[in-house]
Amino acid sequence: MSSTTLPDVSEQELDAAASNDVIGSHLLLENDHVRVWDITLAPGERLPFHCHTTTYFYRCESGGAWRLRMLDGESVVGEDEPGQVTFHELAAGEVLVHDLCNLGDRPLRYTTVELLA
Repeated sequence: MSSTTLPDVSEQELDAAASNDVIGSHLLLENDHVRVWDITLAPGERLPFHCHTTTYFYRCESGGAWRLRMLDGESVVGEDEPGQVTFHELAAGEVLVHDLCNLGDRPLRYTTVELLA
């Protein structure tokens, strides 16, 4: 992957993205069934590229605008309402690699639950 597609991302981050399973700011709980993450991003802050390998869902705690980018440079911009829940089902062997940036002027916060079993 070339950082020319993503000029603000280091080659090291891109090289590690497919194996980076740290999908949040802080791991709150992990057992045989789930991993529960807190994601808190200050205005303008970005969560590095990371890899989802299991079905997961997240709840937006704060509401706010965001940008998500894929490794090929594709970008999606959106806004979540406080309390909004989004579910992403991944098939066996499927992976999803992306980053996440807070585009708003206040902290953006999610609780994300990875379903492991």
